Amino acid sequence: MSVTIESIKVYVDQFIQNFDYADAIFLAERLYAEVKNDESIYLLARTYYLSGNINKSYWLLRNSSIEHVPNAKLLLAKCCFDTEKLYEAESILVGNCSSISALGVDDFINDHGDQAAYALQLLAKVCEKSDRNQKASECYRKSLKLNPFLWSSFEALCRLGERVDTSIFCSSAIKSNQSIIEYNQSQTCLTPYTELIKDIPSENQVTENSMNISSNIPIKERSQQRLLQAPATVMKLTDSILNVDSTNISGVITSTPIGLLSEQLQDNDKYTPPTIKPPDYIPTIRNPPLAPKRQNTRMIQQYGFDDVTTSTSTTAILHRHEIASTSISDTRKATTSTRKENKSIRATTKRNTRVTKTRPPCTDVTITPVPSSESPNKMTTRSQVRSSNTNLNCSTDTETINKRERQRKSQSNQRTSEIVENIINVFKLLGQGLQHLSQFECRQAIELFETISLKHLHTPWILSHLANCYYHLHDYQKSSLIYRELRTKFPYHIDGLEYYSTVLWHLKDDIALATLAHELSETDRKHPASWCASGNCLSLNHEYDKAIQAFKRAIQLAPESDYAYTLLGNEYSLVDELERAMACFRKAIQLNSRSYKAWNGMAMVYLKQEKFQSAEFNFTKATNIFQTNPDLICHLAVAQHKCNRSEGALSLLNDALRIDSKNALCKFHKAGLLLHLERYHEALTELEQLRQIAPKESLVYYLLSKVHRHLKNFHYSYMYMSWCMDLDPKGANNQLKENADKLYSKDEDLLLGMEDLASSVTEDDQSQMQSQSSLQDIQPMDSKFMYDLVSSCTNGVTVQFKLRQLPRFYTPLNDKIYLASSYNRWSPNDKQFEFNSLTKSLLVDFQNITNLEFKITRGSWSTAETWQDGTDRTNRKLTLSNFLQSIEISVEQWSDTSGGVHTATNQLYILDTNFSMSPYLPSTRRIWIYLPRSYSIESNRRYPVVYAHDGQNLFDTRTSFSGEWGIDESLDALSQQLIVVGIDNGGSERINELTPFPNSNYGGGQADKYLDFIVKNLRPYINTHFRTKPERENTAILGSSLGGLCSLYAALRHEDIFGLIGIFSPSLWFTNDIYTYAQNHRFQNSPPRLYFVGGQLESSSMISDMQRMVNLLKGTTKEYKEDKNQLAIIIASDGQHQEWFWKREFPNSIKWLFPSS
Repeated sequence: MSVTIESIKVYVDQFIQNFDYADAIFLAERLYAEVKNDESIYLLARTYYLSGNINKSYWLLRNSSIEHVPNAKLLLAKCCFDTEKLYEAESILVGNCSSISALGVDDFINDHGDQAAYALQLLAKVCEKSDRNQKASECYRKSLKLNPFLWSSFEALCRLGERVDTSIFCSSAIKSNQSIIEYNQSQTCLTPYTELIKDIPSENQVTENSMNISSNIPIKERSQQRLLQAPATVMKLTDSILNVDSTNISGVITSTPIGLLSEQLQDNDKYTPPTIKPPDYIPTIRNPPLAPKRQNTRMIQQYGFDDVTTSTSTTAILHRHEIASTSISDTRKATTSTRKENKSIRATTKRNTRVTKTRPPCTDVTITPVPSSESPNKMTTRSQVRSSNTNLNCSTDTETINKRERQRKSQSNQRTSEIVENIINVFKLLGQGLQHLSQFECRQAIELFETISLKHLHTPWILSHLANCYYHLHDYQKSSLIYRELRTKFPYHIDGLEYYSTVLWHLKDDIALATLAHELSETDRKHPASWCASGNCLSLNHEYDKAIQAFKRAIQLAPESDYAYTLLGNEYSLVDELERAMACFRKAIQLNSRSYKAWNGMAMVYLKQEKFQSAEFNFTKATNIFQTNPDLICHLAVAQHKCNRSEGALSLLNDALRIDSKNALCKFHKAGLLLHLERYHEALTELEQLRQIAPKESLVYYLLSKVHRHLKNFHYSYMYMSWCMDLDPKGANNQLKENADKLYSKDEDLLLGMEDLASSVTEDDQSQMQSQSSLQDIQPMDSKFMYDLVSSCTNGVTVQFKLRQLPRFYTPLNDKIYLASSYNRWSPNDKQFEFNSLTKSLLVDFQNITNLEFKITRGSWSTAETWQDGTDRTNRKLTLSNFLQSIEISVEQWSDTSGGVHTATNQLYILDTNFSMSPYLPSTRRIWIYLPRSYSIESNRRYPVVYAHDGQNLFDTRTSFSGEWGIDESLDALSQQLIVVGIDNGGSERINELTPFPNSNYGGGQADKYLDFIVKNLRPYINTHFRTKPERENTAILGSSLGGLCSLYAALRHEDIFGLIGIFSPSLWFTNDIYTYAQNHRFQNSPPRLYFVGGQLESSSMISDMQRMVNLLKGTTKEYKEDKNQLAIIIASDGQHQEWFWKREFPNSIKWLFPSS
């Protein structure tokens, strides 16, 4: 019966190792139903737990009362912990001790055996979860004392802010725990299946002549010693084995039991050596697996075998016996008669032959142990089974073999020792680095992490923590780079990437953040980091309600994540739900008392509620945790200032700037504090430095304006306030300005609005401004300051544009006015070039430019300025010479209200003014269609089709913003008979729709959706309702500027649709990703024919960019390099980035693209 139970246990373990939990549970339940003992109960409970059925495991163990067994006790405590039964888990682990402090390591070893370290670790987790961090630290330290490799205990101590001596990770510490390690080895509960099959005997190893070395230990006693032990070796389990009676098993080597060893070896005279008896019965083993030939002696401590050797291989003849080992002396020291008798023992070494079924009688052999001369008190025995072939006269020089074996073992042990030493050294370095990081000594942690060898450095754990160090230092660029490397090398790694999403949020990199959120959701939607990334992405896009839901989902998946609670609290704080924010921050602190971000978040809420003393207390808690964080110190200084301790606040700000001399937040608050203390010149110095650090921050110019007003420099004050308005035309920072006024202004009369400052200038002030209006009249120091101010902000020329006059009856009151110029790539609705709606002015810093061309628009080129008669207005021109200029502008008429003359021919039709772009884009579009004159005459003829972007500019001067292409007139004069489909651009959405990849300054990146609309919506409609040639060699797409870029992208992405491409002055400058995309693209069929056109009078990079793309395509595509009819590039010396140039080049492009139409 014993072998049957062991075999079933082996099967269960094998199922578990192969993740077949259903079969493991079923088989364990059958064994439990058959034999309800401690062994079967524990086996079933363990199987339940490993398969995730924690409650089943708990109730089985609780109702079976086997907590006295160490393994079962730990498993039951683990079940209680996982099901939040903390008090019960603690009671099981502690036992009868009155308190945790009274427990010693010896007590735990006595109660839990080899499970002591793990029991202490679990007890520490219970204490930590019940807010007894001091007790938790004690237990974690004790668990590390028992097992220094319990890294999670070390991490927990660091998380609790404890300092741990990393000398525990050293050879001496490991050796001091050698007895425990050996004990753990002897009590191994689960051996990998690959190790099990190594020791399965071959058929020739268990023969009719196999030895039966019996022991004096009763079978009942040996069965008790096997209790709760998983087998370490296994036979091939067949029906023949399952039916074998345990009392008839032979061929098993046994030795002195543990219980007798200590007593019997004290008196060697009383010790009776084991005897070797012939087997009563040898079971037949069918089809055993082949085991590899091994040269070394295997130590089988689980079975009590100290050493089992053969002349050429070592074989463990399997049966479960938990008894200690004694050794039989070497055969050469045995008696002559013994050796002669041993010759009759036939144990073949061939592993591939069948087991003989004959059963000749065996000879009784007795081996007498010989005491060792070196240690008379220690009796050792060795059993050496000699295998031979048919000729028994062949022998082997055993001494030579043993010598070689010892040398090989020595080399192997030396190599193993080196590996272990390396691992210990890495543990020590990582431990020191983690301790520095847990104390937020990030720079020291970085230095230690970077000293680790590359093979360890380039692992997920170290890369993640290294990036986290830079994140805490607010060096988001470096942190992002390391996280990006981590994602590239280990795309499956998700743990800790919630911090990466926050890094991208701080960098305002919405594209990368959206990509990260999408990738994490696809990898593992049930991981909290995926939802934290989604929440940060939604927050960056100001979708706060959806972000809150995402963070809530992250908390559902990881209720113990203090960082998820912190993110949720920050989101609630943004929407002014302060009470909910406070609840989240409190929960985060409850989970992790060292979460400085939660303390800081709570303090910020108190600051909003004007509870300044509470805010100061929480800021102090945060700075005590992270003492070198300048932002936290700055916040504490603000709180102290509001508590009327301004001098102390100024001292804190100086301390923060000593840590980071270029911290913009600290400099801003220091300048405000100096303004409050009426130390205006010092405040001015700080603001000048701050202006260089943050030249586009409107609040800086707001404070500069106030400082200069106090210094009676009204002209500077007015200038800086004007700059402030231009940098923040919508007043987005008005609330921040009000907060700054509340913080640092004493005189309420100084709280002037944007318009009040100009109107508050007195006559004396005006005369002073007039007297200082020229640079020559300004004092030298002021002149230098003025020059430094402008040059640092603009690195060139500052121009103020003022709208003097607009068309009175044709300018909608709520329309926004923009400046579109050669400087901003002719964007008609660039937010940075929007005129202030109140002052009708715009202040722009131009860098590295001398000649400027521009026009005024109302947000799109269909609403651009024209001449009075509605004709297209030529570009305005301005030479930038002085570093400060001003220009007044009068707009005569708008293109959409000018009532100009239509120039379209009779062959042009409006297919639809509101053609739906759904589901690809949430918009409609006007669609133009040109039909050749023969279309109505030759009813059976089919025509090639050209799809063209920017339909407003193709056919009619009335609808164009700077002249039309005249496509209809050109085709009427050409022999080529084509259908042309013109697609209006989306006005303000033009950049988004015509660009395949985003630009960090202008956005974009929706060309895929726009092209899908053409390919899947518009093209099928055209092919259905008009007589077209739908083949790719008869389908073209063309456009200019961004339209040229989009057409090139269409050639790559939809090569199966478009075979002819017209690329006019492509805006390749918009993104370098188009080069990467083209470099990696490989055409599946013959590549489309490409026609490039560009002018030398366009932007400085137009021709070089175009030539770079042509060279790249020729390098990757053989046809473009060898066939001139596949690719053409036209460079015009007089070509400009305007419609007249493209109109002139259009006929030539049609002739090249459609030579036979």
